[in-house]
Amino acid sequence: MTQPLPLILSVTPVQRGIFDRTRGTVPNVAVVYATGAGEVAYLGGRPLTKSEQTFGAYRTRYDVDMSDHRRSAELRSTPLPSRGDFYFFKASVDVGFRVKDPAEVVRRNIRDALPVVYGYLANRFRTITRSFDIEQSTAAEEAIRRAFAAEVDLPEGITIFEVSPRLLPDENATRHLQQKVEAERSLHANQVLHAVNVQQALQQGELDRMLQLGRIQATQTELAAMGNRQLTAREMVQLHLARNPQDTEKAMSLLMAHEQAMIERQDRQGMLQTELMKFLVDKDILQAVDFESQLPQMLGPLGAGPAPTAISAGTATWSQPSTVPGQGGPPPAESTGPEPKPLGTVLERDPATKVWKPADGVQPVYVVVDESAEVGPYIGDLSDGVHQLHDALLRATDVAPAIRLSVLGFADQVTTRLPLEQVVAGSQSPWFTARGPASYANAFETLLDQIEPDIDALKAKNLKVLRPVVYLLSGSDPGADTAWASPYKRLVDRSSHRYAPNIVACGFGGAPAELIADIATQPQFGFVMKPDTDVHVAIAQYWRQLAQNVITSGRALISGTPELAPEPPAGFRLAREVV
Repeated sequence: MTQPLPLILSVTPVQRGIFDRTRGTVPNVAVVYATGAGEVAYLGGRPLTKSEQTFGAYRTRYDVDMSDHRRSAELRSTPLPSRGDFYFFKASVDVGFRVKDPAEVVRRNIRDALPVVYGYLANRFRTITRSFDIEQSTAAEEAIRRAFAAEVDLPEGITIFEVSPRLLPDENATRHLQQKVEAERSLHANQVLHAVNVQQALQQGELDRMLQLGRIQATQTELAAMGNRQLTAREMVQLHLARNPQDTEKAMSLLMAHEQAMIERQDRQGMLQTELMKFLVDKDILQAVDFESQLPQMLGPLGAGPAPTAISAGTATWSQPSTVPGQGGPPPAESTGPEPKPLGTVLERDPATKVWKPADGVQPVYVVVDESAEVGPYIGDLSDGVHQLHDALLRATDVAPAIRLSVLGFADQVTTRLPLEQVVAGSQSPWFTARGPASYANAFETLLDQIEPDIDALKAKNLKVLRPVVYLLSGSDPGADTAWASPYKRLVDRSSHRYAPNIVACGFGGAPAELIADIATQPQFGFVMKPDTDVHVAIAQYWRQLAQNVITSGRALISGTPELAPEPPAGFRLAREVV
């Protein structure tokens, strides 16, 4: 229990006799007098004169303690609430105080100073701590110290000249903070583990891709060693069983059935040929002397002809057809008129390298995505979206040869998430990581440095290369920073940059419509999110439409009519409408 601190040390009546002497005072004690009517007077510390003592109106003398007092206490009965009044601080305080107005102390009859001082501190502390979260105990302490940096006079005649608080979360708040720290540690550990798993998956995908390429090259080497000669069905089965001995029973059964069918076919052809020759000779259509010379010409149109040829070595592996397949049915009859225009060419085979490649060129596509800290809340949506784009191109095998895809992430620096390459099975799927402020200038500088060598490398492979397309997705505002304008101008200026790309720009979140409209190289190429659209939904719609736009442009290229006509994603509108 806290011991009381009396400020009124003594109360004595004033001796009014002629021979009574006034008692003296000490420096740390103030003397206050009260009249019979209750009026209080402080005479500056001097004692009463003889006449004032004998004939004056003062009836009672109060000795008031004027010393400096320092106390340490814990405010247990009045816990201090944090922001929201859900969690509380435990408070202990070192306080220094003294009496400033002894007359007011007497007038208010303050017997114990501690309730007055502690009550004032608790109320004042409570007002301050309500402005801070439970995690901000240090900041709350500093705010209290600033509030009591100067002396504080209380209406009770007491001055507080020193306050040194110490705040700690109470038991419930401590338990909450411990759980929060453990959860953050667990989240960080899971993020690190996820990054490790992603890296392992990427490495495994790269290894699988290398193994696949090795198998393809080994097959090509085997076929080359055979001189690319024609293989019979038996030789092809033997080649398969050398690699897959577990298929022996089924393969041999199918081979025997095939050879039996070939024998039966030859027998039927022999019988038909014999009957035909007999008929022609019996009817005197064919003379014996002409038999040998006329036989091949007469049997050819009837389908007898030579025996079936062996299967070509080139059919041992799958090759993409050179034209778009028809709808089925029998082949068209021969015509003596002009040949019809062929359907859109998909691939052509280089006679020197035996490699299939797009006939009407390839379309380089650069996807540039904002991964600055400002879009941090949506980085998961951006990564999910680029995975969906990658998967969509993997499934669209008909357009894969015509598209070369590169993915870049930009913040304070630019990171190549996927170099320019054809999307095939085993290729790396990109991802994004939130980091730093967005630098549009670095993004355009990187495109300037990267596009030209990429295009030159494609042309070195004797490919026809279309003008690159850049799809830029941004969610941040560069503010007053206009440093991006110069590299952007050099990037899109076709008079100085021979590979100047078309840029399709989309903005969400904090990306201003004016910026998006300025970046898009055509007015119909700039889109911004509608204000009533949820950002997560808008990002998902963007990636869905981007995959459709890329696949559509790829198919247009394959059909021989390349055209860039991007459709706006659902939930977006033209930026120029807003500007």
